[in-house]
Amino acid sequence: MKTLISAAFGCAFMLLVPTASYATSAQWDLNPLSGDWNTPANWTPNQVPNGANDIATFGLSNTTNVSISANTEVDSIVFAPAATNPYSITVNPNVTLTLSGSGVVNNSGSGQTFHIAGAQMIFTNSASAGDATIEPDGGSINFSNHSTAGNALILPFAGEDAVNFFDNSTAGSAQIDTTNAVGEFVSFHDNSTAGAATIRLGEFSVVSFLDHSSADNAIIVVGPTLGFPNLIQFSDFSTAGNADISGAGVDIIFSGSSKGGIAAIGLFFDFAEEVASTLDISGHNAPGVTIGSLAGDESASVELGANNLTVGTNNLSTTFAGTIQGMRGSLTKVGTGTLILSGNSTYTGDTKVNRGVLQVDGSTTSNTLVNRQGTLTGTGTIHGTLSNQGTVSPGSPTGTLTVSSFTQANYATLMIQIANTHEFGALNVLGTANLGGQLSVVLLNGFVPGVGDSFTFLTAGAVNGTLLMRNRNIDDLAEHWEISYFPTYALLTVAAGNVSVPDAGSTVFLLVLGLVGLLMYRRSVVRPNV
Repeated sequence: MKTLISAAFGCAFMLLVPTASYATSAQWDLNPLSGDWNTPANWTPNQVPNGANDIATFGLSNTTNVSISANTEVDSIVFAPAATNPYSITVNPNVTLTLSGSGVVNNSGSGQTFHIAGAQMIFTNSASAGDATIEPDGGSINFSNHSTAGNALILPFAGEDAVNFFDNSTAGSAQIDTTNAVGEFVSFHDNSTAGAATIRLGEFSVVSFLDHSSADNAIIVVGPTLGFPNLIQFSDFSTAGNADISGAGVDIIFSGSSKGGIAAIGLFFDFAEEVASTLDISGHNAPGVTIGSLAGDESASVELGANNLTVGTNNLSTTFAGTIQGMRGSLTKVGTGTLILSGNSTYTGDTKVNRGVLQVDGSTTSNTLVNRQGTLTGTGTIHGTLSNQGTVSPGSPTGTLTVSSFTQANYATLMIQIANTHEFGALNVLGTANLGGQLSVVLLNGFVPGVGDSFTFLTAGAVNGTLLMRNRNIDDLAEHWEISYFPTYALLTVAAGNVSVPDAGSTVFLLVLGLVGLLMYRRSVVRPNV
């Protein structure tokens, strides 16, 4: 009797407990009745995988063209080792395919393709696109939560397709290639990142970084245009990260409080469509934008507006042959690399060389300050004052640098490089040259001057002050340097004999230089330069 009562209570209890839901894990048949995903008879068991915990497995089959005709969600789509005949899965128009678990898992060794025909494919939670080939055709692909594009190849080709990343999703190591399409959109929102993806833009396409998203370590390359530049834009609090961003016929825009990080930016000309490239920070919040490096050809331009562009955080050496412009805009060089400006720039704000080398082989209209860890060189023209608190080395390495006026601090260096009696660095000052600090001479390619050789290393409207040399002797030869000053030029001459003891002026100079250097070092410990 007790046993019967217990059994009765057990049955009653089971009736009160809600029925548990189980995942429908099914495998696509060897010989399905049709190619329709949403037909139960095409699966074993005869149930359509369509639930957040469902797994759809594809193995060996005689029907590998599969279409999804109704909204479908699965944990994952698994291609088994037996799926050696590549599948093509099409999401029909106005239908959504959602992968909300593992995503695409390909164990087949063969390429598997998804065709998004006027439809939508969603990756969410931790889903990955794996190594699938995904072809939006008037459709969209959305990644959200912590999902990833994995190593997928995403090939939009219809026009106005969209690939979107939301939340903390990432493009992973995917390739997103829009070069065979027109008017494609790739966007990053929230805290999503481009990861280490390669993004290639086709004609009239846009890549947008919004909110707090990041280009991370991506490579973004711009391809052909339709006579109008493609667009890469950073807005809100997004960042270009450590990306490599370059192309022919592209507008790169920073606005809001976005950041350039240590990104390398290259601006080049699209010869086929005759479209130039532009970096525009004029609409950014003050004080401006910092980027890793800047390169570009003669057609390129940088629009500063009233902002400052800081270049050099990735320590690369690059050449920018284009124009930097902007009323009240300014330029700051940082990092250990060399930035060569060979174009004619018209920005009117200050130029600061805080670190590394700025080589002006074109022209600027800016007052220029060389700080103690910076070096200015080049054979161009600075239509402004040049204040040297670091090192100025006219020439590239030989040749003449022209400036409107020149002032050198007592702890700074004017470096003159000499290749032979006809090729050496020289500073041409249109106004007044106010001299102080030291003169350093560097002989190039093993050249050794002879007694009586002379080099006019400075010409000016007027020369004030003098320069001192820490070592006037020339190698181990019995000859030394002499500096002669005239109202409008200064002359460096080789004289016979050695100077064994520094003159009194040199001794005082070295003492002052050491004291100033100590004070500058102590200041840098408290408030270091970039």
